[in-house]
Amino acid sequence: MSRRGVIVTTVLGVLVAAALLIASLGAPLVIVSRPVNTDAASRAPALTLPPLPTPSTTTTSSTGPAQGTSSLSAIFGVLLAVLGVAVAVLIISLIVAAIRSAFRRPSLTSHTEATFAAPPVPDELLGGARKRLELLETGEPRNAIVAAWLDLERAAGETGLPRDRAETSTEYTARVIGVWEVDPARLGDLAALYREARFSVHPLDEGHRRRAIDDLAVLHADLERVARAQREATVPDGSGAPS
Repeated sequence: MSRRGVIVTTVLGVLVAAALLIASLGAPLVIVSRPVNTDAASRAPALTLPPLPTPSTTTTSSTGPAQGTSSLSAIFGVLLAVLGVAVAVLIISLIVAAIRSAFRRPSLTSHTEATFAAPPVPDELLGGARKRLELLETGEPRNAIVAAWLDLERAAGETGLPRDRAETSTEYTARVIGVWEVDPARLGDLAALYREARFSVHPLDEGHRRRAIDDLAVLHADLERVARAQREATVPDGSGAPS
């Protein structure tokens, strides 16, 4: 059941519980009563009974069953109230969870601050460079471009970087690679070639394949350059050491 269905069902349960509580606290209704035979009562002779002695210290209670019914009604009302509170807490928890999930966003965003440091280039993006170029050079241009981009998507997904629920896999891959200093025009052109190869019906020729190979080669070279600069930045600089 969806979250909306759970909330609707819970609200209906609260309304039913409230109706039962109100009904239990009301006065009992007489559903069936025996009719009184007025003719027989008028023909019966009147009987005169001697007066009964009035007890001075003890009284007879005739409200025992009524008191028992009132006690059961009170207990039932308390149980319904507790149930209503529990259901209300559940509804509030579901609403808070829905609000949090609606406003939660992945931590991977585009940064333009001068102090932002890009994370290390994952090996998943660098290790499959040769394989992706081989895929581009094999088979029909359309199938080759699709296969190479899907391998790039797989590598981007293996980096573990979060994906926004509102973006497509192509947008996610372009955003992941765009975290590092790569040529944005080449990245955009390669993504456009993939969409054209995947969703268009017109034929693709060797010119499309050549564009995809050039784009991917530039992106791989950019990632290698960034990774090399990151490795060099982590090596201690001994130039300032005394000779």
